[in-house]
Amino acid sequence: MSIIIIQRIFTKYRKDILDELHKNIDFVLLHSVNKSGINQVSTAYSERIRGFQYTDKESNIFLNVFPYILKKRPKIVIHEFSIGIASLIPTYMLTRLLGIKFILWGHGYDRNKGFYPEKSFSDKVRLWLIKKADAVIFYGQEAKFKFSQYVISNKLFIAFNCLNTKSLDSIREALEREGRNNVKNRIGFNHKYNLIFIGRLLKSKQPQVLVDVYEYLQSSFGNTIGLNFIGDGDYLIDLKKIVRSKGMENNIKFYGAIYDDIKNGELLYCSDLMVMPGPVGLSVNHAFNFDCPVVTFQQKGHGPEIEYLVNGKTGYVVETKTADAMALVIGNYLINSDMQSQMKFNIQKMLASTCSINNFVRGFVDAINFVLEVK
Repeated sequence: MSIIIIQRIFTKYRKDILDELHKNIDFVLLHSVNKSGINQVSTAYSERIRGFQYTDKESNIFLNVFPYILKKRPKIVIHEFSIGIASLIPTYMLTRLLGIKFILWGHGYDRNKGFYPEKSFSDKVRLWLIKKADAVIFYGQEAKFKFSQYVISNKLFIAFNCLNTKSLDSIREALEREGRNNVKNRIGFNHKYNLIFIGRLLKSKQPQVLVDVYEYLQSSFGNTIGLNFIGDGDYLIDLKKIVRSKGMENNIKFYGAIYDDIKNGELLYCSDLMVMPGPVGLSVNHAFNFDCPVVTFQQKGHGPEIEYLVNGKTGYVVETKTADAMALVIGNYLINSDMQSQMKFNIQKMLASTCSINNFVRGFVDAINFVLEVK
């Protein structure tokens, strides 16, 4: 069987799960590259193709996949579901002409704006594509439920967006054997309580709010609590200035971008909470793999991974969008050992039942089997 997967770019975090998928499904990945600053890679099963960006927006691109499809004549094409890819509809048309099965894979809609095909032209296009595709693979349950109101649900599948839980589990098990206190001493975590932020340091992710949250917490916990920023971005210099102006350099550390799974695992394993004031994404999965609950605000723009963050069970979604409200939730958690134990149990249950690499692979296998069986 020949399968082609088409993605706009090939990111490092995506490689880890596609490596596992490739062990179960033989495919070639076609992708372009950009200069966004996101860590991008290649591998033996990937092939870089030409593309051009037609606006200033990184996701607005045309991918020249047509020579490859015409030459290889795959049985199935699995295409990133983003209507900003101008070649998406022409690629669909080509698969129909050649009798190739066509599967969409992605969010399904703009999570910042919602889905309103009655009044949005973009959403009309999305719905048309979903109706025409042989199958659709979504990142989460919410999108499948939403679109099942418009199309027959048996062609809608879920490959829960995740990280490679198999490889991360092995890292966590090694850290557990070493012991949390020993790891904390080795990596220089000198505070009793530790909060962590992992992501690109952009103003849109609101990392400055976390400094305000920390300031509230310090009034109660003093110097027993530390804050660690992992990531790089345009807002890093400004954020460091804010920290210096408040005299917090001894308790707030900046590590820069870290792409090493072991180092990130150590930092998460020794942290009490991951705190993300802005919209969350795969950072939720990353934290959960090291038994670290997540705290964020209730807001638009969260990725599908927000489904894994069950308020009061695997973390907190704070309704009141203020630093003092978030600080109150965090403070109560840090002094409640029973809640900490229960949350770690709930997190492991969530990983096993939902956002594991096995469930991700199963979503693809089920969709592929479905389109091959349908005449």
